[in-house]
Amino acid sequence: MPGNTLRDLEQAHSALERFIQEHFSRQKERFHYGDWFEPLYFDLCEYTGRKGKRIRPLMLMLSYRAFQGDRALTDPSLLRCATALELLHTFVLMHDDVIDRSEKRRGLPTFHKLCAGRLAISEDRDRIGENIAMVMGDIVYAMAIQTLHESDFPPAIKDRVMSEFLQYTVDTGSGEILDILLGCQDVARVKQEQIEEMYHLKTTRYTFEAPCLMGALLAGATAEKLEGLKAITTPLGLAFQIQNDLIEYKAMNPLEPQGSCDLLEGKKTLLLKEAFLALDDVERSFLQMCLSSMAKRESALLKIQELVDKSGAVQLLEQRCGQLFAKSESMIDTGIFSAVEAESLHGLLATVRQQVRQVA
Repeated sequence: MPGNTLRDLEQAHSALERFIQEHFSRQKERFHYGDWFEPLYFDLCEYTGRKGKRIRPLMLMLSYRAFQGDRALTDPSLLRCATALELLHTFVLMHDDVIDRSEKRRGLPTFHKLCAGRLAISEDRDRIGENIAMVMGDIVYAMAIQTLHESDFPPAIKDRVMSEFLQYTVDTGSGEILDILLGCQDVARVKQEQIEEMYHLKTTRYTFEAPCLMGALLAGATAEKLEGLKAITTPLGLAFQIQNDLIEYKAMNPLEPQGSCDLLEGKKTLLLKEAFLALDDVERSFLQMCLSSMAKRESALLKIQELVDKSGAVQLLEQRCGQLFAKSESMIDTGIFSAVEAESLHGLLATVRQQVRQVA
């Protein structure tokens, strides 16, 4: 990673963490609903403030710097725009955790579990906790829009950024729906193209394209360069999601199935589809039988793991992941970007690859 990018990253990360903490402190007065709401706001501050990669807001700030934006990385309005993306991520995670019935997020209870834990009643506690979390997620999304709106960038630029922000949210929601629908289908009927479309909508658009384009827009990048950024982020997002799936799979422990969320929820990943295609007919039937088991018992998870390992799908996708990262790198050097911009974008990609290795 170029030295300038590393220094920018460290500066941006430090400024962002301080701003997020201060932002929640300043916002508290807007939520003066009484003692019953205060614990929820406290849980929200803790949930958002948990140690994370902050990849989306940091990419916005690095993209802004790559296109020679004239504000410092510590500029309050730039930090507002970056924080809006982190709040969008918080909103998505809160809803995702309910949909996936997850119990842990970054090693601590998910938001709906925090809510359930605060309820004195025992009957139907989990359902009520989920309901509260879904509504709080909606509130966080409103906070994200408001935070972005309160930046002091020129109105025309801010309107364009807001429009993109809203469209990325719609795309992310559409990708979530597609993920749910694919999860209801037999792996034999799901097409690879559908999985990749789901990855693009649910991950690539708001994790990579949104921050890069929003940062570039704020810096005044041309339409041609914005299109160039889209071309870079498309293979980058697919590589990131594949690598994320591989890391999660390698960390899977069938003896503790509560940690195997994707398999338990029947999610259709490229890893699972590639394994299915590589197996013979008998092995495919075994895989389908294990995946259709409602209980997803230890024996079923062990068999799934055995079949996936045998298929060679892990090695195949590792190779494809490397090819996709290389494709993103090559798209930077097409002549669209200046030498300074290209160097910064290569540094940005190096940052992403480093973050991928830290995914758990």
